[in-house]
Amino acid sequence: MPLVTTEATVLKTYEYSETSKILRLLTRDLGLCSVIAKGARRPKSRFGGLLEPFTDGEATFYAKEGRELHTLSGFELHRERQALGRELVRYAGAGLLSEIVLRFAPAAADDELFFQLRRGLDHLVEENGDLEIVILQQAWQLIERLGFAPSIDRCTLCGAGIVGDEDCFFDLGGGGAICARCRTRTSGLSLRPLKPRARAELIGLLSPRPPLPAARRLETAPAQRDLLRDFIAYHLADHRPLNSFRFLEERLR
Repeated sequence: MPLVTTEATVLKTYEYSETSKILRLLTRDLGLCSVIAKGARRPKSRFGGLLEPFTDGEATFYAKEGRELHTLSGFELHRERQALGRELVRYAGAGLLSEIVLRFAPAAADDELFFQLRRGLDHLVEENGDLEIVILQQAWQLIERLGFAPSIDRCTLCGAGIVGDEDCFFDLGGGGAICARCRTRTSGLSLRPLKPRARAELIGLLSPRPPLPAARRLETAPAQRDLLRDFIAYHLADHRPLNSFRFLEERLR
């Protein structure tokens, strides 16, 4: 059983027996890993309060070949994000980012995905403006890193450019925008109207630089939430909305 030390972010924790915890980690060197922290729930545990969701640190564990659950030996804290738990919208947003990674991250390590998640969680801690903009933007950035970014600038069917003031549609099945002329060429069940303002704001959410100014609010926020929820369900989650998305929508109402 080799001893592994790697940077890690705690995505989720589960109680295990009366004294231990199971952690789901995103690690820099091994990708997603599950570890058991024996004795972590005891009052005088050496882990103390370190092993909480959204915490960054350096994890050391015994990697068991052929096993999915490894034994945590140590965890050196680098950054805690307890502030996320003090406001339900921040916490719900962090849960959404974590669930996207937990459900859809590849088996192999992905350095860019690892740091993209950390940046997203940091933005949620530090943001003083419109949290919904940050949540939607960071969720789209993770989806893009996973290889599922939608196409917005051109019609996915005919390839024609879509101008700013043109009404168009978002085709969930095709994974992007289609022009009004091509509407009849695809199933109406997967189409969503995409008005010029909604498309402009979606372009902003998909663009990491420059970010949308969080001092103002999204004019099309409900439509943007619906589109992100349906896109994830259609392309990543076998047509089922994520549990964390339901929780987020309840907090935003």
